Formats: sequence, structure tokens, C-alpha cells
Amino acid sequence: MSMGGWRYVAASVIGTSHEKTGGACQDANDCQIYALPAGEKVLAAAVADGAGSAVCSGAGAARTCRGLIGLMHEHLDSGRTVEQVTKDTVRPWITTIQNLLEEEAKAVSRERRDFACTILGLLVSESCAACLQVGDGVIVLADSEEHAYGHVFWPDRGEYANTTHFVTEDDAIEHLQFESVKRRVVEAALLTDGLQTIALNYQQRTAHEPFFKGLFAPLRTAEEGCSRELSESLAAFLTSPRVNEKTDDDKTLVLASRTDSDLGILAV
Repeated sequence: MSMGGWRYVAASVIGTSHEKTGGACQDANDCQIYALPAGEKVLAAAVADGAGSAVCSGAGAARTCRGLIGLMHEHLDSGRTVEQVTKDTVRPWITTIQNLLEEEAKAVSRERRDFACTILGLLVSESCAACLQVGDGVIVLADSEEHAYGHVFWPDRGEYANTTHFVTEDDAIEHLQFESVKRRVVEAALLTDGLQTIALNYQQRTAHEPFFKGLFAPLRTAEEGCSRELSESLAAFLTSPRVNEKTDDDKTLVLASRTDSDLGILAV
């Protein structure tokens, strides 16, 4: 018996600063729905932001997202649950991703640092959400009890302004943030730092609820799985003048909503 289905949209778009220099989008995302043998649907999502100074960071972001989703699937394929994901579980995942990027770098005679990127990951079951992050960007969740959007980790900045930590760094595990959210998450968003000034209220250090309410509203009427049409609409919104006038960086946003939850209270 199937239960707990998900619908989602995802988009990674180039920022105007990269367009002006003829660059490419250095963000990436991956989102999948994993069906457990008992019928439960688990949401797996990853978002990565390539370092602007790293020549292969876009490729690094894409490989990191694929690698993390693969590691999440391996965990579930082994019969383990989302509830059993801990920080000790995730630390080896970071090492594995570093090894994958090392292989990628050697294949093109580059260094691992040339593939530098941040990483945000989310794995959600019926009663638990495992969240991990290295670097900036934001994971935002809404649960069936509070019906409010809240960030899991505040963006992790580096020692200096406009810097952060990357999964390629030797000490990346020291900067790994992890939290197991022991409640039923009904909606989730992952975004890169290009959207932070729009999605977060920095003065109050909270998620900017109107931003998320407006974007989630059309998703709640979509069919289960990825909505290509809404993903295209999301990409158009992220590249619109109203967004580009507030940020010139690459932008990635993944939005996921349960198909069996009544969230009318969250509607705009």
C-alpha cells in the first residue's frame, strides 16, 4: 500500500553576473522519491552551489548532488531507516563525496579544489527528516504541528565576508552540520545562497514566510512526482527581473510537498 507521496519542483538558473561574463550556472540539484518495500515514499533531495573562484565548480556541484543521492539510496537499500541516519552516518558520506570529486579531478588533470562546492541534503520519512549541510544555503521545513516555515541551520559563513565552507576542503567534516528532525515534515525547501536575501529575514533570523507561502501554493495542486511545468515556471520566476534586481548570483530552489497533507492554513 502506497503512502506519504510527494510532489516537487526544482530549478537551477544562472545569475546575471555570470551571464555578463559568458559563464555558466555553477549550481546544481537532484531530487527523487524513493519507495520503501512497505510502500512508504521517502523524499531525497540535494542542492549544491559551486564556488565562483573554482574553474570546475559547476561540475563539482552536479557530481556532489548525484553522489549524495546515491549514498542516501544505499542507506535505504541496506534496510536502514531515515530515523537511523546520524551525524556518524553522514561523516563517511562527506569523505565518499570528496573521493568522487578527487576522481573527477584526476580524470581532467585538475585538483579537487577546482570542483569546490557547498552541499545541502535532506531525507524525509513519515516521521523524521535527516538534514545535513556544509557551507551556506538554507533548508526550510514546515511540519504538521506548527504549520510554520522554519530554517534548520542558519547559513554557515566563512571567516571573512562573502566566504563559506566547501565539501572539498580537508576539514569539511569539521564544518558539517547535521540534525535529525523527529516530527512529520509536510513541506520542505532547499536553496542556495543566491536566494538567501529574499528567502530569509536577516534582522529576525527567520525564514521569510510570504516567500515560501507564495511558491508552495501552486505546488499543492500538482500530481505526485516532479512537475515539469511548474519547474519551468519556477525557473522563469528565478530569472525574472523582480528576482534579478535583488540578486545577481546563480539560484537554485527545490520545493517539495506531501500529497496527503491538508495545508490550507498555509495558503496565501
